[in-house]
Amino acid sequence: MKNISSLLIVLFCLGLSLNAQESTDTTSYTSSTKKQDTTRISWGKKKIIIISDDINISISDKDSTKKQRYNHFTGLDLGINGFLTEDNSIDLQKEGQFMDLNYRKSISVGFGFKEWYMPIAKEKLGLATAIGIEFNTYTLDRDVTIFSNKDTTVGIADATKSIEKNKFKSTMLNVPLVLETNIGKDAAHSFYLAVGGQFSYRIGSKTKQIYEQDDTERKVKDRTDFNMNDFRFNAIARVGYGHFTLYGAYSLTPMFDKDSGPELYPFTVGIAFQ
Repeated sequence: MKNISSLLIVLFCLGLSLNAQESTDTTSYTSSTKKQDTTRISWGKKKIIIISDDINISISDKDSTKKQRYNHFTGLDLGINGFLTEDNSIDLQKEGQFMDLNYRKSISVGFGFKEWYMPIAKEKLGLATAIGIEFNTYTLDRDVTIFSNKDTTVGIADATKSIEKNKFKSTMLNVPLVLETNIGKDAAHSFYLAVGGQFSYRIGSKTKQIYEQDDTERKVKDRTDFNMNDFRFNAIARVGYGHFTLYGAYSLTPMFDKDSGPELYPFTVGIAFQ
């Protein structure tokens, strides 16, 4: 009879484990214990421990250890792009005004593939690096067409065009290196701060226009390097709580090669989700 009762209790506990929604709490049913014969059963993400003879049963997650740190560069980054001049102004010089932006439509979308963390003081302080890709859209606010030759990149207005969309795009491969500190007992309820630099390599660039000319809608893409710097070095900072992050990046290298275009320094501010 005692064995039948034990079996019924085990089946009841299995039913509870399938429907339980708790993440880490442990539920126990206990009576006085005379012997210490122990049986352990794993079911999905749950673990059942039966101690007999009388019966002590506990149900818990198999992995109940709280994470002390999340990866902060593997996830989705969504930001707004802009340009600063060498005087740290968003008002572009005359020679660079063809790159004036519509900030509401100038966006950055980034994805992190892999992150490595090198602890200095366990999860509380360490160095982090990663590899990711970033797609930048700079929506031009002026009705100009960007041209480039071997030496110069310029914007030229064309009164015969009625431009509906006018975008300048770049794709970057990113490798950040930051010093990171985490404050909290577990990652889900922890603030963190990361500051450092980011090396970027341009793997693509193009312009895209949609315009009407001679009563005909036209779509034109121009894929070239536009005399852009192949390499970029950004100063970056990220601050967050749990899975949510605010970030900023400012390029210390100009967007275009020296004397081949306006002296503009790209920046991005946004939010990230890990």
